[in-house]
Amino acid sequence: MSHTIIWEPEGYYRKFEGEVSGEEILDSNFELQADPRFQSIKYVINDFTQIESHTIEIAHTNAYATTDEIVSLTKGALKIAIVVVNDDLLALAENYRQQMLGNRFDCEIFQSLDDARKWVGGT
Repeated sequence: MSHTIIWEPEGYYRKFEGEVSGEEILDSNFELQADPRFQSIKYVINDFTQIESHTIEIAHTNAYATTDEIVSLTKGALKIAIVVVNDDLLALAENYRQQMLGNRFDCEIFQSLDDARKWVGGT
């Protein structure tokens, strides 16, 4: 897989690099949600600033939103920060964010990791 994860005191940081597939993200989401630590975290930061290419489609972002809403029924509130600098990925992130509006998981999009960290720190 082309991502690394870091468990932080109150959250989870995931950095994607190289080529990323839509299925890889979904698999990584399932791994995260199955981990017992997931129930106590307050945020997830998804950093896409270092990817070179991807095969993520709108159908994938729809699946992420659907599964996240189901998981939120037992998890409760969670901040999801998406860090992107690529216009193509920005459109995909915006599709996901729009689907999450009004749901238990709050999603925002950022162009810098610093801005994302400021937002998740405001819990």
